[in-house]
Amino acid sequence: MESAQKMKKWVIAGAAVLIVVIGAVVYQSMFSKGAALTGVEVDWRLLGEMDYITGKSSSELQALNGKGVKIPGFMVPLEDDQRDVVEFLLVPSPQACIHVPPPPPNQMVYVKMKKGTEVAVGPIWVYGTLNLVTKKSMYGDASFELVGEAVEPYK
Repeated sequence: MESAQKMKKWVIAGAAVLIVVIGAVVYQSMFSKGAALTGVEVDWRLLGEMDYITGKSSSELQALNGKGVKIPGFMVPLEDDQRDVVEFLLVPSPQACIHVPPPPPNQMVYVKMKKGTEVAVGPIWVYGTLNLVTKKSMYGDASFELVGEAVEPYK
């Protein structure tokens, strides 16, 4: 009899834990973008360590090649569609957009989103996989490519 009661308590405790885990998963899928909104925060000082003439970068920057990151900045769309932008440049300030001369390549990130996003007029976070490769655009070369997962307002 005593072992049946212990077993019943364990079953109830296990069911309670399962309910909490399922609830957390459902909450995360409904109210957040989940794994798309994770990544190492990268700032523009670190990106500036890329020597765009020689192509050499710091070991800290090299360690992020092919890894999930989030980078703050401003969007410079490379397409006309305001509701479904797939390609854009991410720059550190709103003044660093399409002026002549363009910003140096280590101050521009070419972003190719997996899924289109709306044009952002203010500061944003962009989440995705960082690649240390030179990408060319009509506004200049970028020392980095980001395969974008998600964009959210900068807070």
